[in-house]
Amino acid sequence: MNNSYRVMEDFTLNIWRLHPSGIRIIPAEKTLNGTAHPEGVKFCGPFTTANKAGFWAFPPADIDICWTGESFEHRIISNYSGVDHEFVKQLVQRKDGVNPEDFCPAGGRSKYTWGAVENNIVQIWTGCIFETPPGWGLHIRSPINFPPRSCYVMEGILETDWMQYDIWINLVFTKQGEWIKLRREEWPPLAQLIPVQRSPEWKINKDQLVNREEEDANRAFEYWIQYNHKKYSSGGKQMLTQERQKDSTTYHKERQRILDKKTLLPVQKEITGSGCPSQPKKIKNHFIRNI
Repeated sequence: MNNSYRVMEDFTLNIWRLHPSGIRIIPAEKTLNGTAHPEGVKFCGPFTTANKAGFWAFPPADIDICWTGESFEHRIISNYSGVDHEFVKQLVQRKDGVNPEDFCPAGGRSKYTWGAVENNIVQIWTGCIFETPPGWGLHIRSPINFPPRSCYVMEGILETDWMQYDIWINLVFTKQGEWIKLRREEWPPLAQLIPVQRSPEWKINKDQLVNREEEDANRAFEYWIQYNHKKYSSGGKQMLTQERQKDSTTYHKERQRILDKKTLLPVQKEITGSGCPSQPKKIKNHFIRNI
């Protein structure tokens, strides 16, 4: 590894722009710009955690696109110019030993391709190089928990900790004859970029019925019954039926109790024989290595 590789100590995303009008990127947030169901935002932790993961990416320019089934028609609403050609030429120095005309010719990088990957796929150039901390990349996908459209983003894992390269978004069209409007400053976003940690290939360790004689299974089962006890037997205010109610804040209470506020890693609890958590102590977690 060369000496110029920079070790990053915090969880930040660098965006290096090759075009002044590349994709617009903002942090994702849990309410989906106020369109998410209010009760889901208030009570459903998994829902809001997914919503606010990473960043939203908006189109670099305004365009309408229609897939006919055989080819694409499009209407340019705002220009996505070729200014990157001159910009890159100005940045390249003699010592670099490269000819920018080979990869960024007159007109710049390809802003769109039509059916080049597959018959129903449009590629949209982001105009950006992304850089993440060592061991981290970006999962690119359609925006989470948005109503389905007649197109979606082909998912991929971008290894942006070592590969600083400009990215195209592959937009897969699924319905013929329908015009899709993509807007830089309007709702909804085009894609979601979610930081993910590189890890070795995962495998299933155990897949079996719960056996309380087995330590790991008993630990998981004890937590499950205590969670349900707190949710359904502790005077919750959300009515399920006339006889039953639940505490919809259980998830948030448990998350606050179990996760360390700084590292967001679980602080494992000592479990008594009855499954009731006692005072927390920080010890090695069953699922996450100490870092």
